[in-house]
Amino acid sequence: MAPPPSRPSGRTVHPELTAAVLWAVTAGATPPAPAARLAERHLADGAPVPEQLHRELLAHLHRLGWPTVLAAARRLFARPRDPLLRSLVAAEDVADLLTRSRLAEPWLYIGHTTRADLRPGELTVRHLGHLGHRPLPAETLFVCALHLTAVATVTAQDVDAVLLTGDGRTLPPSAVHPTDAPAPIAAWRLRWTDTATAPTAPHPAGRRLLGEVRRRIALDPAAPWRVGDTATGLGLSARTLQRALRTAGTTFQAELTAVRLDTAGHLLRRTDLPLADIAAAAGFTDHPHLSRRFRAHHGCTPSQFRRRSAEAAH
Repeated sequence: MAPPPSRPSGRTVHPELTAAVLWAVTAGATPPAPAARLAERHLADGAPVPEQLHRELLAHLHRLGWPTVLAAARRLFARPRDPLLRSLVAAEDVADLLTRSRLAEPWLYIGHTTRADLRPGELTVRHLGHLGHRPLPAETLFVCALHLTAVATVTAQDVDAVLLTGDGRTLPPSAVHPTDAPAPIAAWRLRWTDTATAPTAPHPAGRRLLGEVRRRIALDPAAPWRVGDTATGLGLSARTLQRALRTAGTTFQAELTAVRLDTAGHLLRRTDLPLADIAAAAGFTDHPHLSRRFRAHHGCTPSQFRRRSAEAAH
């Protein structure tokens, strides 16, 4: 019997991300590549998948062609288990999606970062190195596929994608082949039909404001948020904001607590930070305050939530 995979000492990859890539690789190749077999063992044994192994899987995925790359991205968003990933597909619009994706970026982009320029019906994204190496073409194509799939899900539309090269050319994603010299991909551009000015059913003001309030709090949940200051930032009176939130069936304090709990839950799932540090980062007074709120909302303590999340991921 082969020994179990060793515990990696460097950066590792979220199991849902590797599982989606592995599904596409094994569906499109017979027999599976050695990297696929090793990744299967890591996932089956509940061992973290090393970043380098995941990059090898992406390189193999690239060799299978753009349709297979896109299939892996669609698999990820079609079967999300992680609450943070589920929150992306629940975004109200592309602007909301970009705000939510900031929390997901550390595990979606594997040591990289993105810079986005959003215009009506158009999103241009640059994929940049952040923690140690520049993105390879295979990695960039996969992140492009993630964005395309997420935008298509949120807008419920077909989305066109083109790659932008450093010398000003545009290429369809299918034109980037691993056997060619690496294309100097600088960015990608997604386009869909802008429905902002099209006739639509009235959208409740309370729901629109609720989304904006959540987005603002999520950018800095530890800030000393007050309904009056938030309303002023939105160009409203406190009474108008409170009334709008009531029409959406909530209150400012309820949303503030919900966002802070979401932030704490994300940190519990994705980091080993002490509970006191998580409480401070999420905006709770101290560890006991976080525990009380967490137990009231989730029916368990933060430590129990962390343990259950780790078990569910395996």
